[in-house]
Amino acid sequence: MPAADIPAPTSDGSAPRTAFVLGGGGKLGGYQVGMLRALLERDIVPDLVFGTSVGALQGALLARNPTVAVCDQLAEMWRELLGKRVMSVTARGLLLNALRRRAALASMDALHEVARSYLGGRTRIEDLVLPYQCVAASIERAAARYFDSGPLLPAVLASCAIPGLWPPVRIGDEHYVDGGIVETAPVGRAVAYGVTTVYVLRMRQRERPLQPARWPWQIGPTAFEISRRHRLAQILSAHPPGVRVHILPSGEAGDEGADAAFRAGPREEIAVNERRAAAGHRATRAYLDTLDQGRAPHFASSANPVARSYLTTTAMTLPPSGTVLRRGAVAPFLATKYRALFALFDKDQDGLVDEADWLRAAGNIGEAFGHTPESSGAALLTQAFQDSWTHVRRVAGAPPSTPLHRDAFEEAVAQLVGTPSAYRTHFLPMVVALLTTADANGNNMLETEETERLLDTFGVPAADARTVARRLDTNGDGAVSLDELNEAFQDYFTSEERGCAGNMLFGALPD
Repeated sequence: MPAADIPAPTSDGSAPRTAFVLGGGGKLGGYQVGMLRALLERDIVPDLVFGTSVGALQGALLARNPTVAVCDQLAEMWRELLGKRVMSVTARGLLLNALRRRAALASMDALHEVARSYLGGRTRIEDLVLPYQCVAASIERAAARYFDSGPLLPAVLASCAIPGLWPPVRIGDEHYVDGGIVETAPVGRAVAYGVTTVYVLRMRQRERPLQPARWPWQIGPTAFEISRRHRLAQILSAHPPGVRVHILPSGEAGDEGADAAFRAGPREEIAVNERRAAAGHRATRAYLDTLDQGRAPHFASSANPVARSYLTTTAMTLPPSGTVLRRGAVAPFLATKYRALFALFDKDQDGLVDEADWLRAAGNIGEAFGHTPESSGAALLTQAFQDSWTHVRRVAGAPPSTPLHRDAFEEAVAQLVGTPSAYRTHFLPMVVALLTTADANGNNMLETEETERLLDTFGVPAADARTVARRLDTNGDGAVSLDELNEAFQDYFTSEERGCAGNMLFGALPD
């Protein structure tokens, strides 16, 4: 069916359809090759394909050949792209752009040559086997342009034109740059065509922390990343009821997302790309296994590769049992927050917290979200709380049945979460389990009502819950993601800044 003939959404919801949305990510595109292979091996084939940036290029090949064989084509294409170093800045490229009066660091000639050999120089979007659209950003109109008909190659190159690296692509009377500026993952566009299932092939599973630019040429890419990430969060959390959105795991972990091959030669870059494809294949295949077995692939599921990647980004060895802590090492404001946490568990106000107090909080949270004690959600949360209590008790040097007084609790928490790396190792799994328990619709985010209900179980007064929920929603998309919830908890446990959004997680703190 030609792309131009995609029917409008039907009012009766008939003819359920599936869309693949391929996001951008530059050299991380290898992950997407493996993710596609896992889907196609399960005979999960899209009815529509949408792409941005490198996802537009790979999506075009998929729409041209929607079989598992396309993955071999993609792998070969990447060998050519990396072998020709299409994203490298060379003296020749700088000279050509200077002669052509183009404000860019590199020439797009090599990318054009490779893309043309795989897509064809005269192929039109209407000629593709599957309906296909890619998005680029119009400079003159400051708006998104979705190409759903006409010549394929210019549209793909326009969607890939990274600002600063490559010059804008002229189509007609307008100039276009990378579609990630306006639509880093066009989920909303797919939903507008009446699809009922969307598979999002997003390649950046864990975003690298952004920092202020140190050099003038870093300002543009930093601004681009701010725009892209803000828009992405809004896209992934906004879709109507009845539409199932699968945000597929890439398998990215550790430093791999930092583009380890940036300074490598072609051979090393190709090897990295192949490892990424293998990781994307393993991670997505495991995700699909959970669906086949009837389990919701929440973040906290032991079978979910998203959780494993998220939780193992930083490894840290638990201190041995009986570790003696240095007293008086907790900063005053952190001590205030730890005492508020202690009060949350010390319901009988006897100045002691034991394992039963700790686990009772998990039970209360599960009950607040309708989980029975025997349910998988309650079991995941209880296990996470059990593990965290074991860490606290062991660092405090207390026997299993011995309750902790406030000072011992405070010092143990400081040891376990007083630095970001320690926090990620010992308490992040509990945060992941909290989101899973409170996430009623399985989109790995907390809607406003879910966030407020969770805050209520933390002891936040109803009058303050809406304000706190809005503070936790740092990107303003109407939902709290795992990254945002994680940031709030990490701020609560490690930051001495009084203005941090996470400081009110357990209610207002004393002045």
